[in-house]
Amino acid sequence: MLATLTPWDYLIIFAMMLISTGIGVFFAIKSRRGQTSSDYFLGSRNMSLVPVSLSLAATVMSAITYLGTPAEVYIHGPKIGLLFFARIVASIVIMFAFVPVFYRSNITTVYEYLAMRFNNTLRFLVIAMKFFHDFLYMGIVIYAPALALSTVTKINLTFSIVTVGVVCTFYTSLGGIKAVIWTDVFQVAIVMVIGSTIVIIVGTIQIGGLAEGWRRAAEGSRTELVDFNLNPTVRVSFWSTMIGGSILTTYTAGVKQSLVQRYNSCRNEKEAKIASFLGILGMGTIQLLAVAAGMTAFAYYSDCDPLTSGRINRPDQILPYFMMDVFYLYPGMPGILIGGAFCASLSSLSSVLNGVAAAIGQDIVKTIWPNMSEKRYTITVKIISAVCGGFTILLAFLASVLGDVLQSTLSISGAIGGPILGVFLLGMFVPRCNSKGAITGLLAGIAVGLFLFIGSMVNPPVLEKPPLSTEGCSQPVNGTFSETDMWTESFPTTTFSTHVSSGSPNSTTKIVYMSSVSVGPGIFGLSYLYLSAVTSLITVTVGATVSVLTTFNNPTMADPKLLAPIVTKYFANDENKSTLNQKEYVALSKV
Repeated sequence: MLATLTPWDYLIIFAMMLISTGIGVFFAIKSRRGQTSSDYFLGSRNMSLVPVSLSLAATVMSAITYLGTPAEVYIHGPKIGLLFFARIVASIVIMFAFVPVFYRSNITTVYEYLAMRFNNTLRFLVIAMKFFHDFLYMGIVIYAPALALSTVTKINLTFSIVTVGVVCTFYTSLGGIKAVIWTDVFQVAIVMVIGSTIVIIVGTIQIGGLAEGWRRAAEGSRTELVDFNLNPTVRVSFWSTMIGGSILTTYTAGVKQSLVQRYNSCRNEKEAKIASFLGILGMGTIQLLAVAAGMTAFAYYSDCDPLTSGRINRPDQILPYFMMDVFYLYPGMPGILIGGAFCASLSSLSSVLNGVAAAIGQDIVKTIWPNMSEKRYTITVKIISAVCGGFTILLAFLASVLGDVLQSTLSISGAIGGPILGVFLLGMFVPRCNSKGAITGLLAGIAVGLFLFIGSMVNPPVLEKPPLSTEGCSQPVNGTFSETDMWTESFPTTTFSTHVSSGSPNSTTKIVYMSSVSVGPGIFGLSYLYLSAVTSLITVTVGATVSVLTTFNNPTMADPKLLAPIVTKYFANDENKSTLNQKEYVALSKV
């Protein structure tokens, strides 16, 4: 039976939470006099390069990544690690196209850009969609890791949800973006990275070294790093990773409010560009560590899989189970590692929470009460942040009732994110696009995304998985799984059954996951990595077409600050120069 956490472990987890809270209190006290909304949301545009870069990495790498990526690698193999290179491609686009536009526009939220480029109708439509996604996402970020940890470590589920939610709400509401960024630095640099590195090093020593680990992975059919199959229904291939992964990263790191706030908090545009590149590179590095942790866990359990032997019942429990199994003889060490998962939840939750508060304040409150005093407005947004945090805790408890619908919620984010990215692409790269085209394109993209998502649920595709073994288990496998033991993929949603070979307890037992349903139409078998790419393409295509069919914008009349620098340079012809100050034209034409 697996050991439980010791008092030392709980003490370390408590200390991590206390440090996060202390950072928020520190910045709240430091700025208690004269704190403005710009200071609260953007750090008065005076944040330095290193903390912003680390915070960017921590913002995206949530506990879903910290626990979910090792589970993905454990079950499917390491091909998802190619996302590291997709992130580099996306970082170049973001650095030279998105960051300059948002920084020069002098905005607090990305939704202000949509109002400046198009109109308030599109602005509030995107806000509504993003709020729906963000609140569900925040509930999942709290609930999903809490569920995995409570099952393996016996930490009370309610205690986990309330603790993470209250701590995050407290320091985010008090300290604003400065508290969020510096807490992220502590969480990503000291906890998440160090924790993952310790798991990899000690686990590798336990299995007998890198060569032995690779040998076990090869025997388990988990050494294929690149798949050049052009079939778009292949779950993870080189093409789906590089194309779909690049588009998905461009959305998550390029136009999400929580990340754009960090770019705009830098001291100048140059540092904002560098921070974006280093931050996205950091995201890829953390994900590679998670991939390595998953490979290490598989090698450790290569002949006694805890999932099929009934010791755990969900793939995302594999990493905390591995931590407790390997480190239970070292009091305090499981606390550091489990605390890393909590910190991963805090980092993503605080970032999204601060971004939601900024959107409500800047895009709704300011619109309704434009003449509200700065002092009252700053107090108002702090209250909004606290209320949103409390609502998020309630959603986390609701998530516990939803069950497998959580997996579907994560998939819906792909259907929403692609069209939202498409709208920003229209705004920055298609000067002729008008508000009618942008709105129509957004609705078309979301319709296609939901169609593909719902279709994949009704007609789930067949997924073949590498084998898992229970040959070396000291206890016999608990026979075949019952219906209650079945689990679902995050996207597409597919139910799996297990087939266990018969024979004596000493014989080799291989468990192979195969789909229990027939394959549906090919379009619904599309790899989940392509979803954002397809929906953003639909949005751009429809938006540009509708703009041409209606009264499209004169590109020479577009505000140069709202266009990507490369587009500004292209359209800055003789006719355009007459509408621009020469000094402004030269500045905006520089990439």
